[in-house]
Amino acid sequence: MFPCRHYFQQRETCLVFNTRYLGMPLVRDAQQLSDFLARAPECLLAQYKSDNSFTGRIRRMLQSHNSIENLSLDDVAERLFTSPQTLRRRLKDEGNSWQDIKDSVRRDMAMYQLKQQETAVAEIAERLGFSEPSAFNRAFKKWTGLAPGAYREKHRS
Repeated sequence: MFPCRHYFQQRETCLVFNTRYLGMPLVRDAQQLSDFLARAPECLLAQYKSDNSFTGRIRRMLQSHNSIENLSLDDVAERLFTSPQTLRRRLKDEGNSWQDIKDSVRRDMAMYQLKQQETAVAEIAERLGFSEPSAFNRAFKKWTGLAPGAYREKHRS
């Protein structure tokens, strides 16, 4: 689980890390904490992909971009100084695809906006690059099992 040296049969159990990590800023928001806790303890037993993985870097890029649909695979590959073919291959090696990452970012952003904001569902659909609200409604129901309005009501109480 931890990619470091291990010492067994010691008098105490501990983790040792460089103190420079204590001064680093937090890069997770409340939604990411909620998602993490929803998957605990399962997620504690699996090794995370490095934040420097292509998947992680693309997720951060998409999350910080105003309109997901305005960022193509070619744009992302160029920003990562690689070719689109190489990027696809690297993502496949990590067990992901461009569309899977894009959909997961859309899902996470939609869930966050429905929980935290009073933005109309149609506006959220537009922000996330859906051609029409009904397409967003179908995708959201596939992701969560609930329509966007029902999801919002469930998480308000």
